[in-house]
Amino acid sequence: MKTIFITCFQGFVSRNILSTEAFTTLANGDVRVIIFAPEKRRETLQKEFGGPNVLVEGIPVSPEREKWNERWAWVWATNLLHTRTRSIQRWSKFARDRNAFDYLFSIFAANLGRFRFVRNLYRFLADKIVTGVDFDLFFERYSPDLLFAADVYTLQDVKMMRAAKRKGVTAIGMVRSWDNVTSKTLLSHIPDYMVVNSERVKDEVSRLGDMPRDRVFAVGIPHYDRYVSSECTPRSQFLKVNNIDPQKKVILFATPGDKYLEKNPITPIVLESLKDLDVNVFVRLPVVGRDELGEYVPPKNVVFDNPGMYPNFTEAHMTKEADRHLANCLNASDIVITWASTMIVDAAIFNKPTILIGFDASPRAYHKSIGQYYDYDHHKFALESGGVRLVKSPEELKHWALRYLREPNLDEEGRGKIVKEYYGTFDRKAGKRLGEFLLEKFRN
Repeated sequence: MKTIFITCFQGFVSRNILSTEAFTTLANGDVRVIIFAPEKRRETLQKEFGGPNVLVEGIPVSPEREKWNERWAWVWATNLLHTRTRSIQRWSKFARDRNAFDYLFSIFAANLGRFRFVRNLYRFLADKIVTGVDFDLFFERYSPDLLFAADVYTLQDVKMMRAAKRKGVTAIGMVRSWDNVTSKTLLSHIPDYMVVNSERVKDEVSRLGDMPRDRVFAVGIPHYDRYVSSECTPRSQFLKVNNIDPQKKVILFATPGDKYLEKNPITPIVLESLKDLDVNVFVRLPVVGRDELGEYVPPKNVVFDNPGMYPNFTEAHMTKEADRHLANCLNASDIVITWASTMIVDAAIFNKPTILIGFDASPRAYHKSIGQYYDYDHHKFALESGGVRLVKSPEELKHWALRYLREPNLDEEGRGKIVKEYYGTFDRKAGKRLGEFLLEKFRN
């Protein structure tokens, strides 16, 4: 029996990979699967995904446990990435902490990162300094045939890829989300193969991460395979269960959280602007972070949905049922209001008219505003696609909500562009493609 290692150090990997056909293709075959995850989540993942051939290994993970060499490597990897998104992030950080040395260093490193020989030199040094030797005992214990690093921008994944290289084990990496290549770090380790969700991300990881194009494969987004109406609970039934009148139109509002917008309570302003509309407003609170509602009492047409509000992305856990609930929310809605988040792509998959909140609760500097996020590389494309509408005031929000409710096909072509650029052809076979790709590498 052959053995595959799968990393799950970032919380959403359990939803993105383990809850999809990609994982069941492996788990149901003549393959032993060893999942690596933070110790805090080991028991949960073992209960949900464990089986005769599936074992979860818990790894102690926390910022406090990082060694000086890991921090050194991560600082350089973050600052060597030369993108518009990283430029905004470093300026916003400087505006908050006024650390001139850190800011000037980050600019210096970013300019160095424009040169390929510098990027390769960094990878060479980082491979020597952060070797991943702490994972050697697992490679010796299980003798894996393949490593699938499900988030190549996570420190533990990078360490496991380095350990795999030293042990002569084929490593396949994955870019987990649409923004990762332009917003996280330089690709710190180049695996044997890479899987991405679309040709656009393939171009990005080849151009910015130096990953050879002929070793990058676009497979789609596996958990979106079930994002179709036929897989969802009937609209009327779902709305009744959630105490929402199915006879009325539904606006799904996915709120921003305090992880990104501190002391910027936008949600009450949005709900007040919609309170006079003859609609239901289904408010989906953030999965990570909290919504700053305070003592606010919402209008009668509002129903809240709480998906968890985890403290960080490492601890976040979305079960298959929780993801199905999100799909039901999208399917049952008529339009979606959100902000600079992955909900943009989620809504586009369901072809839902989407409004993006572009105003703050009160005037504030750019580095504290919601507007900075729309200047990120991946959001700039979403705006330029014509598939979403960015509103700059509560009045404009109300205007576009009413118009989209009247004209649901408006901007449909733009939404199709978002799906094409960040998914590819939506054929509901992404999980199967990924699972078969991994099995194929077993046989080679």
